[in-house]
Amino acid sequence: MRAEKLEEIFPPGHRFTDEERAEASALGVYMQNGLWKDAYKYSTRAGRQHPDRWWLHAARAAAAANVNRPKDTIESVDQALLTNHGDANRLNLSQLYMLKADALSRLNRKSEAIENFYNAARVNPKDPYSWAGAAWLYATAEDSRIRDGARAVSLAIQAARLSREQDGTILDVLAAACAEARDFSAAQRWEQKAILTGDSTDTPFYQQRLQSYQLGQPWRAGGR
Repeated sequence: MRAEKLEEIFPPGHRFTDEERAEASALGVYMQNGLWKDAYKYSTRAGRQHPDRWWLHAARAAAAANVNRPKDTIESVDQALLTNHGDANRLNLSQLYMLKADALSRLNRKSEAIENFYNAARVNPKDPYSWAGAAWLYATAEDSRIRDGARAVSLAIQAARLSREQDGTILDVLAAACAEARDFSAAQRWEQKAILTGDSTDTPFYQQRLQSYQLGQPWRAGGR
């Protein structure tokens, strides 16, 4: 979750107090500089002082996600959703559901994670990452009761279209979906494109998956 300006978060007509601006400024500095532990401590303290301010809970959720505290992420997302009273815009709500989905997935609560990816997609259907998040779990979950190759492919294609097939992360998801559907030729093709278009830091992961597909083996989330 990027640190939006207050004007981007709230609807027109919201009156900002000096204290709100100070809170947003402090959190923005921490987040923009990757000081997630400081952001977590600050948002936790401020949220206890002002439990009605949903954006403090949202900031804590983002910070908790970045310091690997999934249970705190879930708790903070739920508080932000409970207290926003219509202040949060669609992008904010989508990000909150995505944070919760990722946290649930880390706790191996995959079905609940998928539900929250769908929640994010319903709120902001043009965001490709929510569709891709659900597709990834349908394609790679270790639990066979969750995996669904056809559904994974459908969702991943939607995500790829929304990103104009130019996002390496999403193409990687589409490759995994094709592999789960046993279309290893397509899986290799999309993984190769992910390598060409994606971030170089992700290339080793993409190459590992490509090798798996070349061997006719779908990818499982525990492999990364």
